[in-house]
Amino acid sequence: MKIEQIIYDTTRDVLNLDDKLSIATLFLFCEKLGSKRLSELLYCDCLETFIGDFQDEYKSFDVDFTIRLEKREVKDAFFKTLDKYKEKNDSNGFLKAIYEKDPFALVICEIIDYRFDKIELKKFTNNLSKQLILDFENEM
Repeated sequence: MKIEQIIYDTTRDVLNLDDKLSIATLFLFCEKLGSKRLSELLYCDCLETFIGDFQDEYKSFDVDFTIRLEKREVKDAFFKTLDKYKEKNDSNGFLKAIYEKDPFALVICEIIDYRFDKIELKKFTNNLSKQLILDFENEM
């Protein structure tokens, strides 16, 4: 299930738009940063520390990641979002394994989250296409 739909469903009780957006911003930003960062959000021991460290790390982005967890409806919505995301998108425990630093999960994570730059991608596709041609010619 897409994170947007989960956030929409789980923040219905939050009346303040800024509070809804703060939850959405943190989840969407972590998801776009990749599996490691998302796993930290989902499984961290102290959410306040995670958010504070995250805010410091990305302060140059001029984005406020603060979530008003002192407001009961915001806190409830945030934890509903966490739980529903885990249920729908981490039912196999892959993100939890990443957070727990399982070696196999970390290798898979590196492969999944690898970002090719344009030069590397061009080299990769050229090499792949040459390899496919060579394999095809060998079969004939």
